[in-house]
Amino acid sequence: MWRIDGLRTGFCLQLLVEPSTLDVTIPREARPLRADAVEDLSPALRRVLASQPEYAAWTPSRICLYYMETVHVGRIRVTERDPDKAPMIGVWTLAAVDAVGGVRKDVVLRLFTNTGRLERAAQVNGLDLRKVRSTVRDIAYEYDADAPPIGTRYQVKLSKTLLTWAGRRVSDSTRAKGPLSVEWRADSRRRGPMTARLVLTPEWSQAMVGSLQVEGEDELANAIRTSPIRFVGPAILGGGGQLAFGR
Repeated sequence: MWRIDGLRTGFCLQLLVEPSTLDVTIPREARPLRADAVEDLSPALRRVLASQPEYAAWTPSRICLYYMETVHVGRIRVTERDPDKAPMIGVWTLAAVDAVGGVRKDVVLRLFTNTGRLERAAQVNGLDLRKVRSTVRDIAYEYDADAPPIGTRYQVKLSKTLLTWAGRRVSDSTRAKGPLSVEWRADSRRRGPMTARLVLTPEWSQAMVGSLQVEGEDELANAIRTSPIRFVGPAILGGGGQLAFGR
């Protein structure tokens, strides 16, 4: 189990995708869910189905990034004083259920990080966590270099796809509505099935405004471009949590 202290920020890109067009392997014991069969479908995706019912058979998907102050992996402590280099754990998931039992358990399509220390720690446990190139930069006010930043630019390179979100969190924040829990199924480097569960207890939630740019020509870039929605947010901040995984 990994302990997370000090959630700097976490947010997700919400999509609707057609699983048959993805060049990924979905476990045989998993069945992708139709969007209209997801009970906790987000309001943003519900609005899409209301106005474009032809996407009801597509599957909800999320690409989530979580930036933390410190991650404890056993005796290893991964931390960074520079906020631009804060350790990050990212996950691209597809809404799914067990084909037999019908229990909700999302499928992870990619699990990634921005630090080699977490990648190596995951390898010891058999978790397929890959290091990717990722940056976080303040957006300066172009007419006054001494003015406070007007936003933040997040970039992450997943295979041949470069995602860039540039914007800001709105000034108003609300208390987070309890713990956030995400459970998914993934293959390990040892080719055995693993179950992972991320539980976060954020303190605050803030809406996000900005723009998303997608560069690349692989299946991820195409999936994002063909989605009828590319909704980013809300951001969650503060608190901590844990990442637990096993057979």
